[in-house]
Amino acid sequence: MAHRGISGKAPENTLAAFALACETPGIDMIELDVRLSKDDEVIVLHDRTLQRTSTGNGAARNYLTTEIKEFDAGSWFDPSFAQERIPTLLDVLMMVNKRRWLNIELKSDFFFPEKPELLERQVLETVGDLGYEECVMYSSFNHRMLGNIRRFNPTAVTGVLYSVGRDFGRMPSKLARRVGASVFVCAKREVTRRMLDDARTNGIAFYVYTLNSTSSVRRMIELGVDGILSDIADNIVQFVKR
Repeated sequence: MAHRGISGKAPENTLAAFALACETPGIDMIELDVRLSKDDEVIVLHDRTLQRTSTGNGAARNYLTTEIKEFDAGSWFDPSFAQERIPTLLDVLMMVNKRRWLNIELKSDFFFPEKPELLERQVLETVGDLGYEECVMYSSFNHRMLGNIRRFNPTAVTGVLYSVGRDFGRMPSKLARRVGASVFVCAKREVTRRMLDDARTNGIAFYVYTLNSTSSVRRMIELGVDGILSDIADNIVQFVKR
C-alpha cells in the first residue's frame, strides 16, 4: 500500500504522489487522509493545519475549497512540484479511476471536533456518487467514525487504527468487531505475536505502517502480516511480491 501515495518521491497526499502509485505495477492500494474544508468539501490533507505541506497557514477548516486550491502544496518537497495543489477526494477518485483500491483515513481532532457524522456522510456521498464503493476501505483512529460508516453502509470495508495510549492491552479482534471492522492497522513498533495470533484466529486482516526498509519488510513478511504501508511502495513492492 502506498502511504499518502508514493510520498517518499512526491509530496504526500497530492495527485502527483497518487499518480506514481497508479503507474507502479504491484501496488494494490493507495492510502490517503481526509478532512473537511470550510464549505464542507472533503479535502485530502493529513494535518489539521496547512503550513507543514502547503503555503497556507492555520486550520484548513477555516478556508473554502477554492481558497485551499490556491496554495502551493508541492514546493516544500521540491521546487519541481510547485504546481501541485491540495486535492479534494473527488479529484483523487476521478484521477485514480478504480485503478487501485483506496484506503481513506478519516481524520478527527480531539480538541477540534466536527459535527457528529458530518465527515462520514460527506465521504460516503462522494464515494457513492462515483460508484467507487467496491474499491474503498475506510480507516480511522476514531473508531466511532468507523461504526458510523458501517451503520450508513453495512457492506463497507473498515479498518481500526490502533492507538497504544488508548488501546493498549486490547486485542485486534475486540477493537475491530465492536465497530464491525474487518481490518486492524498498527505501527511496526506496536506489533506483537499475541496480536497477530489473535487477528489470525478471528479472521481479522493485519496491516502495518510505515515500512521503508527491506529489513523491516522482511521481518513483517516473516511474521505473516496481511498488508504493508510504505512511503516508497514502488521500491519495496518487488521485494514483497517476488
